This record gives sequence, C-alpha cells and structure tokens, in this order.
Amino acid sequence: MADPQPWQTVDTRTAFSNRWTRVLLDDVVLPDGRRYEYTRLEPGGIGVAVIGFNAQGEVLLEREYRHGVGQVIWQLPGGWAARDEELQTAGLRELLEETGYAPQVIDAEHVRYLGVVWDNPGFGPAQSHVYAAWGLTEVQATRRDPAEFVTLHWQPVRWLREAVRSGEIQDRVVVAAVALLLLNGWLE
Repeated sequence: MADPQPWQTVDTRTAFSNRWTRVLLDDVVLPDGRRYEYTRLEPGGIGVAVIGFNAQGEVLLEREYRHGVGQVIWQLPGGWAARDEELQTAGLRELLEETGYAPQVIDAEHVRYLGVVWDNPGFGPAQSHVYAAWGLTEVQATRRDPAEFVTLHWQPVRWLREAVRSGEIQDRVVVAAVALLLLNGWLE
C-alpha cells in the first residue's frame, strides 16, 4: 500500500489574527479529487522550553492554570524565541525570566539540546525545541508576563518519571523532555 499523498492547496485566507496565532482557512484538493476546507493555526513564534536540574538532581517544574484545558498543569519554563534569536539563548532567557534560575555554566556538558516536537501537527506547524540544563542556581527575581500566575516546584526525578507514567503530567513538552532524556541516558 502506498503512503498517503499530500493535499494541494488552492487558496488560503486568514479568518483571525493576533500576536499569538493566525487562524487560516485552506481550500484544498484531497488526493481523491474532492475539495475540502481545512482550518489550521499559524503560531506567532517558535517555541522553546528548558527542563532544568539543581545540584541535588531535582527537576524544576512550573504549575500554571491553562485556560485552554481549564486546569492547573505541570509544565516546563518556556515560551517563544524572538525573531532571529538563537533557540538555546531563547530557552535560557525564558528559564531565567520565568523562574529566576540559570545554569552556573553554559557549555555542551551543562546545556544540551534534546530535540523538537510538533505541538499538534493536525492544527499547524507549531514546534517546541527542548533543552536540558544542569546546575541551576537562583540568580535574579522572576520577570513574568502579566497573565502568568506560576508557582515553582523542585521535584525528585523519580517523582517526575512516575507523574509522566501515571498521566498526572500530560503536557507534551514535559513528556517529550522525559522521553528524550531517557533515550539519551541522561535521566536516572
């Protein structure tokens, strides 16, 4: 059986736009020749996140209410890279702004690129690039956006693994970070 074929886009129009996203409506031709209107989201930037560890090996996590799912969830510090900003720099900037923490040393041993995940490829091209940082220390007060009400939590790695396994943590970036750390042998 052959792989599915790409759809052909005939026309695209913007249904809504703000600084966070654009809602696009694509008029497409499906592989069988039928026409279809497909809704997709175009992100306002490239996502970055950092899973960080202190000297005791604990992981730094955030708790934040996420209105899209109507729940307070566990997540990693992160956000969007500024235009033309190097992704690792953006991740470490977001970590510092949201938590006040930074790695004591920034080199290939203490800050590692884990990989990239599609946020939801059915909706659009949004991606999150995930980094890990070891040796976090508090270096400044937090500087959060006005709509960010976040608490910080240091958790043991065994707790993190169990929270992902049990489904207590469902955030795709946290789950991906744990999987990528385990696959690389960088998580106990």
